[in-house]
Amino acid sequence: MTQEAAPSILSIVGAGSLGQAFAALLAASGQPVTLLATPASATRLASVGRIRLQGIVGLEVPVAPPPASVGSVEVADDPSALPEGAGLIFATKGHQLPRAIEAVHAAWPRTGDGAAWVAGVQNGILKDDLLARAFGPDRVVGAVTILGAQREPDGPITVTSRGMTYLGELDGRASTRVITAVERLRKAGIPAEVPADIRGALWSKACNAAGVFGVSVLTRMSAPGMFGNPHLIRAYLSLIRETAAIASACGVEVGDYVSFPIRTFLSLLNPLLNPLLNERPEAETVATLMIRFGGGPSAPTGLATMPSMTQDLLAGRPLEVEQVFGDLVERAERVGVAVPRLTLVRDLIRGLDSGHARPAPAPGRTVTADERTDG
Repeated sequence: MTQEAAPSILSIVGAGSLGQAFAALLAASGQPVTLLATPASATRLASVGRIRLQGIVGLEVPVAPPPASVGSVEVADDPSALPEGAGLIFATKGHQLPRAIEAVHAAWPRTGDGAAWVAGVQNGILKDDLLARAFGPDRVVGAVTILGAQREPDGPITVTSRGMTYLGELDGRASTRVITAVERLRKAGIPAEVPADIRGALWSKACNAAGVFGVSVLTRMSAPGMFGNPHLIRAYLSLIRETAAIASACGVEVGDYVSFPIRTFLSLLNPLLNPLLNERPEAETVATLMIRFGGGPSAPTGLATMPSMTQDLLAGRPLEVEQVFGDLVERAERVGVAVPRLTLVRDLIRGLDSGHARPAPAPGRTVTADERTDG
């Protein structure tokens, strides 16, 4: 069992857009923060000398190797430089998480460090299982974030939303380390809360991710545009229904959270939760969702409004298809829940994913022009 010693400082693993945004905001608030980056990313940040945030946040925060002064982001590429007793937030992409965990666990936490803990803000549910296997379940804090950030080609990070970050113990108990971490995030200007049920928050975010990613990646539609289209709303709802069914079979009740009010979405289409539905057609319910949550036909459709997996698709980067859809389908199979739509979306996005190798043609078989293109 870990010990709740002195209040933990926060450190970040992963120097992508989300990791840089968290680290820069923490440092700008006067808090010490170590950002663990790959050697290539650490070298690039050192050459630039700063992290620049733009969008709804305008900041330039200097970076420095260990030991860094107050007000600077300490950037390291060696996990042994991570501080003792830290709360370590993994902010890598989901498909990068296993390698990051392996690298960190080889050097941190050090023997006798009972206060250190870990959390992951990746999409999906799998992240917490991976962290628990490596560091032990007592060290894992459940985490969800909807802070929006996008790295621009010339280096700055565009922060599109401060969103909300949720932290909580997976066993439901209150803890000093979670309360302290939330206070530190708030001090950095990052909205944060301890929800009544972090597992409900995790699964509700998973519902939203399945719906938004599934529709947006396959249509290349922005999130506001998606919620302005009744046909795409129906597709979104069908995916969150299936994901919520998996959660229910796992003993978790979804809820309403900032930017993903999943219980409300589901209740609007569930006659058992909303008796008025027996007296009105589905089209009227979808129209209600458009009014409440849609961006309308004039909604912005630029890159900054695209969900992260769609941004990765458009940039030709690997997708988190296995960490989101593959894992959900596997969990559904284990608990005996039929998820035909999630399964279809998983297979379609696998076909679009640059990270999935395509099988070589049979010997002697000619590859057609259609097979050589991505479409």
